Amino acid sequence: MPLCLACYGDRVAVLLETATRLCFYRSGEGAPWRQVDLPGPAQRVGLAPLLEALRAESGCVLVCGGLACCSREALDGAGVRVAAWMGGAADEVAAAWWTGGLQRYRLPGCGRKMRRCCRASKQKETGAMPANIIAITSEGPELTDMVDPRFGRAAGFVIVDLTSGKTSYVDNGGSQTMAQGAGIQAAENVARAGAGAVLSGFVGPKAFTALAAAGIAVVQNVENMTVAAAVEKYRKGEFAEADAPNAQAGGNKG
Repeated sequence: MPLCLACYGDRVAVLLETATRLCFYRSGEGAPWRQVDLPGPAQRVGLAPLLEALRAESGCVLVCGGLACCSREALDGAGVRVAAWMGGAADEVAAAWWTGGLQRYRLPGCGRKMRRCCRASKQKETGAMPANIIAITSEGPELTDMVDPRFGRAAGFVIVDLTSGKTSYVDNGGSQTMAQGAGIQAAENVARAGAGAVLSGFVGPKAFTALAAAGIAVVQNVENMTVAAAVEKYRKGEFAEADAPNAQAGGNKG
């Protein structure tokens, strides 16, 4: 049975909607025997090119990262078997598939939808949201920098591990220069950082869908404060998870 990995570069795309290449593997082979470059990410060109490439390999299993419900429905309707919520170097993930070790490559937060009721119960009891690693849109790399109210075109993301207290910074400059798809690319950056929640001011519909597909909670209307202040409010449970975007497409405030 052939295997197809939806990739971004040489890694499984954290979101199917951001995949730009399909890598096909045969049993026992450590490198793809065939690669298909898509005309663009699925969020822009749709799933038709991906489905066409998959139809050329009868019975092929698609391994991908997170994906929106509408994408999953389209794949199911086309009879494509999907192993979702996987991430990592493509060759390593393919090798793990053949040896039965694929579970080691499951993405963080992949069970978020299944745990939604449990999370709501926990939040009600403790007043705290459960994500241990959070990403805050920031104008700079320090906790003393101001929260950037933009998501897709934020200068970057301060990543905070609430358990250890460690912080890191993910530059988002590449997304700032994109004519379109900045929110999707930013969501990819956040997902690769392992964040379970994003704190920002305004999140558009495509970015919101991408974050939801990756199992990342979204906290909106966070602005006019430092990153440190936003983190402290999150710790205290003073923020509520959003259930819909609060900005228009293209990054305009709603």
